[in-house]
Amino acid sequence: MKFTSEQIDFIAKANQTISDDPKSRISQVVRDVLNENNYVFDAHCHIFDGDCINVKYLATRMIAGAYGRFKAWIWRLVTGEQYSSNKSILSTEQMIDLIYEDPKILPDKDLASAISRMEKELDLMEEEAKNMKSAMAFDLIEFIKRYKTIIWLLRSGSMESVYKVFETNYAIHQVINYRTNGNKKLLTVALGMDLNSGWEGSIPKTWEEQNKELAAVSKNYPILPYFPIDPRRTNLYYEFLKAFNENNPQFFGVKCYPALGYLPSDERLMPIFQICEEKNIPIMTHCGGEIISTFENPIKVNRLGEIITINDSNRKDRARKLNEPKEWIPVLNQYKKLRLCLGHYGGGAAWENKPSTAHRIPEILDMMKQYNNLYADFSFNLESLTAIRNFRNKLFKDDDHGKLMKERSLFGTDFWVILPLSDLITDQHNFIVETDDLINELVKTNVLKYLSLV
Repeated sequence: MKFTSEQIDFIAKANQTISDDPKSRISQVVRDVLNENNYVFDAHCHIFDGDCINVKYLATRMIAGAYGRFKAWIWRLVTGEQYSSNKSILSTEQMIDLIYEDPKILPDKDLASAISRMEKELDLMEEEAKNMKSAMAFDLIEFIKRYKTIIWLLRSGSMESVYKVFETNYAIHQVINYRTNGNKKLLTVALGMDLNSGWEGSIPKTWEEQNKELAAVSKNYPILPYFPIDPRRTNLYYEFLKAFNENNPQFFGVKCYPALGYLPSDERLMPIFQICEEKNIPIMTHCGGEIISTFENPIKVNRLGEIITINDSNRKDRARKLNEPKEWIPVLNQYKKLRLCLGHYGGGAAWENKPSTAHRIPEILDMMKQYNNLYADFSFNLESLTAIRNFRNKLFKDDDHGKLMKERSLFGTDFWVILPLSDLITDQHNFIVETDDLINELVKTNVLKYLSLV
């Protein structure tokens, strides 16, 4: 591929200033945990706080948990209005699309006011649930508690506070230690996110501020931070060089989120992928649900220099095309040794055999046959026992796909964004029960291989 003079200069500087040894990019805290050799990984986690998102993101995440009989309650929480009868036939996705398409539905202009209003609404809902004379009341109270936890996390105002709650109350090592009476420690892959590029600078903390905070937290806790990239950032190459400079590396890996409005094969990203391949910098990409995506319609994207227009009438369909695993094939054909993890393994809907995305799973496994450093994690999908059991059935098959899954599958939660849908401790327990014979591979052995730390 032909590079511009700016890209050539970036590659030259990266080769001079970035180490090709992944262990040079880990903190002393991480090094100490690795040396003790009594740990497990969460390979897909988020610790961003309320200043890293906006009202629309919060509303969308809340609605994502609005399944079945709780739908009316969550609509009231998000909009401040009772769930009218003409909305009774709406699916969760249709509710999300309303939020995307009509910002007037949301009563709050800023996140602080939205959090304060939702907090009061949740208190009222909890009282109403306590006075209910039905079996639904207990489930609803537990459901409300999860939403209150999210509100608290967002109000905390710091990534450090969010991480502490995660590590203490929700992380996989706590579940494993309870089951085994053990004392394993946790190593966390914490993924940054660049919503500001995809959402027109609407996030209170800038991308640079978020990156600085995530890097700082990662110096004090056993965290491997991932640097979020977006090809539309004009200062991307400059910030990348700072993030991975061998004299003071701030990040360990790279995070991509194509659904925010780009393809991984955007020619502006190719120099970064070349350096990631040469310097053993692992990449994590979103490859799952379409809840969070760009608002653009149509979407004009770059595929190896060619401008492609995605103009499906449905927002979810547009986002789905950006998330397809096959969109990474042009990148992997160019950089065959690139260490890439397809986050969410195609998504929970794919593992529930939903027609829209079921094709992703065999595609991913076929891609693993072709590319030796391609991995996938089962994060977020934990909320679906059907997805877990379908994953287990494929994992334990004695065929080519089963063998690849045993060697290339990783465990992750997708904390905290999974909380609206998941009783996370119970769901992790279920995952361990279903995959028990291979849990060490999923939470440790395979993650080390993907991170190139063995």
